[in-house]
Amino acid sequence: MPVSGIEVSEALASVVETVGSSVVRVEGGRRQSTSGLVISPNRVVTVARGLFRDEVTIGVEGSELKAKVKGRDLSTDLALLEFDGTLPVATLDDGLKVKVGQLVLKLARPGQTVRATSGIISTAGKTPWKTMSGGTVDRYLESDAPHHPGFSGGPLVGVDGTVFGLTSTGLLRGASLTVPGRTLKRVVAQLEAHGQVRRSYLGVEMQPVKLPDDVQQTTGEEVGLIIMKVEKDGPADTAGIRYGDTLLHLGDDSVKTLEDLTAYLRSDHVGQQVPAKLWRQGKVETVQVTLSARP
Repeated sequence: MPVSGIEVSEALASVVETVGSSVVRVEGGRRQSTSGLVISPNRVVTVARGLFRDEVTIGVEGSELKAKVKGRDLSTDLALLEFDGTLPVATLDDGLKVKVGQLVLKLARPGQTVRATSGIISTAGKTPWKTMSGGTVDRYLESDAPHHPGFSGGPLVGVDGTVFGLTSTGLLRGASLTVPGRTLKRVVAQLEAHGQVRRSYLGVEMQPVKLPDDVQQTTGEEVGLIIMKVEKDGPADTAGIRYGDTLLHLGDDSVKTLEDLTAYLRSDHVGQQVPAKLWRQGKVETVQVTLSARP
């Protein structure tokens, strides 16, 4: 049956009313307040950038509550807040099935009441995306719904009330992106457990270097990362990696840039022993390195 404009209008208003009860205002030391989303009875997820205080105020429909910052992750622009009391909880979708062209709403609470804008999904990546700060977002997700002051930290919602993720302007300059629900759940679990997202590290300073032609023929690689400094007693030092070595592979991944290395040093590699393929003094060598958590 055809859907009338009135039915669509009522459906959108119902979504705003329902999901909006889980959207809060966050006063965290910024000039401009942001928004947050209640994901458990006493937990709120919001954006991390500009969250300068460890104690903040969250606001809902004429009342205010004090909240503590449980953890921050600037690489995904997410922060977890804890407060005394209970608020209506939003149900998060993974945000991986949303399609380009779907109608969506952005919700926020920049003041006392919920605000909403509408648009469509304009971009939906199919693979994980690396942020400028080295974080991993499960997919690049962008809508053309207007983004007003105070909207960062608010949810992106489908017309059926599905919460696809959290909006942020801190991941890419000049763009309002959405951190999908799967990323949000993963990061929140780390913030809950550790107060931060743990990442593995090597304990070295490196820079990309183009390999000489004869080395390219031997290794099959054009570029590597030359070791400029090794942290004493760090994972690389313990494994015997030395100044002047050139890193070619880490685990199963080729590392040609510092971004490649950052992408490999994920939280799930903490504590793992992995092979590091090196060019050292005219020959290829492989050493085993145990990646520890970044201090």
